[in-house]
Parts: sequence; structure tokens; C-alpha cells
Amino acid sequence: MMPPHGSAPSPFTLTPVPTRSTGTVRVRAEGYLDYDTCDDFLVLATRCLDQIPAPDSLHLDCSGVDGLDSMGLAALLMLHRRCTAARVTLRLGPLHPTVDRILRLTGTLAHLAPGTAAGGTNSGHGESSPRLDGDA
Repeated sequence: MMPPHGSAPSPFTLTPVPTRSTGTVRVRAEGYLDYDTCDDFLVLATRCLDQIPAPDSLHLDCSGVDGLDSMGLAALLMLHRRCTAARVTLRLGPLHPTVDRILRLTGTLAHLAPGTAAGGTNSGHGESSPRLDGDA
């Protein structure tokens, strides 16, 4: 997905969010996750897995991710693989409506955000995204 014509993609940032739980790491992602930003995203997100003691879960707040391309999606899938290998549960959410739609269209929502694919979105807007063929 490309940003609207004539506009530059939002700069991408990952910001740690304080949490009371020592077993959970929370990170807020903001901007456009694409070819230019996915490498930095993976480096920064993977560092969260290297904490001592290792976290039980990594919560990635994607409400500020206003778009992603195929490389951004690949980076999310790679982060999921790295979390699985480290025995860390990856939790995505809330999802920006655009990200929710892309994950639904590509069939990766149930894989990356289990429990959100059946009934409603994880974006907090209460409406599901249109299907690929355009039917609501």
C-alpha cells in the first residue's frame, strides 16, 4: 500500500511504553512501515526480545502505523518468527484500520493477531474491513 499520491510517508518510530509487568514489553509503533523502514523496525523490535530476564510477551501497539507495504508485512511476519523462536508471545493491537484491512486481505490477521479474525476488528472501530472482492 502506497501513501496517498503527493504525500510523503510518515517517519517510522518505535517507542517503549512503560508497563507494570516485568514479563511484558510494550512498544508503540507509529508511521509507515515499508521497504525503507522495515530493517530498522526489525532491529529495534528484536532488541526487545534480548532483555534480561527475557519477556513472556511483546505487545506491539500498531494503532499509529498508518500504512505498510509488502516489506512491512514481511517484517511483521519475521518479528513473529523471531518471537516464536524466543518463546515470546507477540501481541499486535490495537491495529490502525488500514493495517487491519491489509492483514485481512492477505490472510495474515489470524496468524499475527489470533482472536481478531473472527468477528470484528482489533482496531476498536467495531466494523469489519471490506472483503477483497469489494463486498461489504
